[in-house]
Amino acid sequence: MKSGLITSVHRDMKQKQRYHIELNDEYAFTVHEDILVKYNLFKGTEVDEAFYREVLVAEEKHKAYLGALRYLGFRPRTSSQLHAYLLEKGFEPKIAEEICRRCEEQGYIDDKAFAKQWVDERLRIKPRSSYMLRMELQQRGVDRSIVEEAVSHVSKESELEAARSLIEKKARRLQGPPNPDEERKLLSMLMRKGFSHSIVQQIRGELRQREREQR
Repeated sequence: MKSGLITSVHRDMKQKQRYHIELNDEYAFTVHEDILVKYNLFKGTEVDEAFYREVLVAEEKHKAYLGALRYLGFRPRTSSQLHAYLLEKGFEPKIAEEICRRCEEQGYIDDKAFAKQWVDERLRIKPRSSYMLRMELQQRGVDRSIVEEAVSHVSKESELEAARSLIEKKARRLQGPPNPDEERKLLSMLMRKGFSHSIVQQIRGELRQREREQR
């Protein structure tokens, strides 16, 4: 452990918000300027072992927090995703958990809002069945109760429209109405994507109705 008197404080030449601290004329540690100010780490400050440990823990938490904000700045994330990211970056589980709680309290993470936005955007941009929406949210670590609440707002009509959208996208590549083999492939695609039997059968009926009308 390090202790003694702060004899020098130097700003890092490349990272202007970081400062190198010397104790008794020897390099001791580096901190962000926020930690520097919070703990009054200026020339002449006395540092004992307990204070030294406290500063290093505070610096680690601050580093994790800034990393979390950068990670969350790219796009919305779940609490589970942020926790996994911090662990991957080498932070201790306790620090990762604390930073996740802090981000939740400050509104940077909201799994309910994430789940609702995910469902809305998927249905609008990348149509999915409610089954697939559940799977995608669970894979991102969203709590099951939150997943169910978000997916419960997907009406049968919305899911039917999603299935129609997928069929239309695939059918554009075909010349004329799908033949029996093409129809089977289209309906199999819907089943693989988790659409219910009733929706698949309704789409099947619509495809055949369209075929009759175009004869």
